[in-house]
This record gives sequence, C-alpha cells and structure tokens, in this order.
Amino acid sequence: MNQEDKKAFDDVVDASAKKAVEVATPAITAEVMKQLEAKQPLRKDIFGGGDSDKKELEESKKVAAEYFKRKALKQETKTLSPATSTAGAELVPTYVSDQFITVAQKYGLARKYGTRWPMQGINVNVPTLSAVQAYRMAAATTPISSAQPTTGVVELRAKTVGVIVPISKILLENASIALVDAITMLTGKALAKLEDTWLFRGLGAGEGLFQNTGVPVFNLPSGKTTYAGATAEDLLSTEDLVDENFVSESMRWIMSLSVLNNFRRLRSVVGSDKQGFLFEAFGGNQPATMWDIPFDTSAVMPKNSDVSQAGKDFLGLVDYNNVIFGDNMEYRVEVSDQATITDTNGETLINLFQQNMVALKVWGTIDIQLANPTLAHAIMAAAIS
Repeated sequence: MNQEDKKAFDDVVDASAKKAVEVATPAITAEVMKQLEAKQPLRKDIFGGGDSDKKELEESKKVAAEYFKRKALKQETKTLSPATSTAGAELVPTYVSDQFITVAQKYGLARKYGTRWPMQGINVNVPTLSAVQAYRMAAATTPISSAQPTTGVVELRAKTVGVIVPISKILLENASIALVDAITMLTGKALAKLEDTWLFRGLGAGEGLFQNTGVPVFNLPSGKTTYAGATAEDLLSTEDLVDENFVSESMRWIMSLSVLNNFRRLRSVVGSDKQGFLFEAFGGNQPATMWDIPFDTSAVMPKNSDVSQAGKDFLGLVDYNNVIFGDNMEYRVEVSDQATITDTNGETLINLFQQNMVALKVWGTIDIQLANPTLAHAIMAAAIS
C-alpha cells in the first residue's frame, strides 16, 4: 500500500470513528440521564430544576396567602385539609397548620418535650403503668414470684385554645408570603406561651405542675422567704422527692432566667463558693446541666421581681415522659370585621369596624396532663416565714 492509499484509508477510519462517537455519545448520555432522573427523589436536583423543596415551600405559602385574601374578602374558600370544615370556620391550609405547630414546638417546652398523644375525639383515656419487679429463683424448682403492675389512666379532655390577631383589612386583602409568615410566627409563639403556662403554672385548679396537689414540694428552710435563698443543696433535696424508679434522661429543671441567675451568683462569691461544682467553668463546652440534669428557662415561670414570694412555688423538676400532650392536630380560622375585641391588657377595646381592621381567630383543641404526679415530678417553694 503506497502512501496515498494509506492516507485515504486513515481518513476513512477517522471519519467513521468520529461518526460512531457522535451517534453513540448522545444515546449513552440520554440513558444515563434517564437513570439518574429516575433516582431524583434520592439525590439533590442537578438537572436545572434546583431548590425544588424551596419552590414547593414558596408555592405552599402562596396558596396560604390566597386563602387569607379570600377570607378577608368573604369569598368562598376551599377546604385544604382532609377533615371537613364546620359552618363559619374553615380548616386552614396544611402549610399554615403545620407552621403553627412547628413554631409552637420551637418556642414552647410543653410541645417540644412532652409525650405527644393524638386526640381523635373529645375524650381520650391514656393508660399508665407503674414499674414491675424481676425475681431470681433460689433453686431450679422455686416458682417465680409475680408482681402485677399498678395501672392507671390519664384522662385527656379536649379544651379549645385560640389566638386572635387584629390586622389591617387592606393588609389581609393583599396578603403576601411575608404576611403569612408573620401570622404563623405570632400565632405559634402565642400558643407556645399558653401551653407552657398551662403545663408549669396551671390555668385552673388541679392543672399543671404547680396546681396539681399530688406533686411533692420541697420548701426552703425557715427564713428563706425569697427565691434567691435557694442553694445547690436545695436542688438535691428537690430531686430526692422523685421516685428513683422514674429517674430518667427525660427529666429537666424548669425555672425563669432570673432564678437561674440566683444559682450563678452563688458561684461568683469569692472565698465562699457554695457550688463551684454545679456549673462548668465559663467558656466550657459541656451540656448545660445542674447536678447532671439539663435545665430550661421560661418567661412564664416566677421571677425575682415578683412582689410576693413567701410560700410560692418557683422551680420545678419535670419528667417529660410523664407529661401527656394531647393534640387534635387541626386548626381552624375565622375572620370578623364586626366585633369589638379586648386588647391583651384586658382594658383597651378595639373596634374593628371603626378602625378598618379584621380579627383573625385561629383555634384548635388540646389537653395537657401530668401522669404519675406523685412519683415523676417535684417542686421547690420559698419558705412561708
């Protein structure tokens, strides 16, 4: 084969190879892309439709905004939840209802740590059991003793909780995504504060940690009539009131920030450090605990600024495994521009019609109860005199 024939042959081979690559490459790429796209739910979006979750969230917010617009304009709204709405009260869009719960759980301790129990009706009974005991057989023929657990029932009775948000009618009629976020934030935080007050201080006789007569109380020694009189050793005395069979990782101290600072100040007294072992040194990275039990602070708890402190409960030790939080998980919304509502100070009246405002009322049903109150929880109180 001469040089000219060899060159012609090589040109034909190169052209054929190039054509083969051009034909094969798109087919292989399409097949690979098809397989990857089929696995799309399992991996991050890399096919030009990025941030799909973000887009879905934005769409949910837009649906919620349109819902509030229709409510403000008194237009017919669609039920955007599996349940059936009642006359005059529509179930809120799923996103809004979920956000109420999410925000309340973020800011509230009762919803965050409590044992959640779905309420499918007005009355729900939650069974409880005491601890049982194991035995060792002394001999092969020795019978095993039995111990029947003591059973009990925590009765959940659905109670209505609600939030009223006064808002400009024009603002609601032009509802935006930002307004939806503001409504869910305000409503969720208000619900969280109510639920924590319910759990710790109680909203009625027999309710909550402080008003349940079964919860044992440690009273500070005589003469310590203020919250500032408590010491690290008093925390141990309070912990001793809890049945050791119920001591668990779900236990947490609860107090106000000012009461927590009382314990911190004890450490700052140079030369008379009563509890340098209670808190880690400043700048440490260990979990925040007191006597190896985590603690939380809440604005609903008694504070150093309280006028009357003698004999008052001010600190609690809560086992959240024995806090039953019943929730119907459905929230409804109503809008009115005719009512006159009372401001949070209990005195100022807001005439909605006169001020071109509407009242957005969000409500649902929950219940909060303590299980095993005499065994799993404890309270600290200031001395009476």
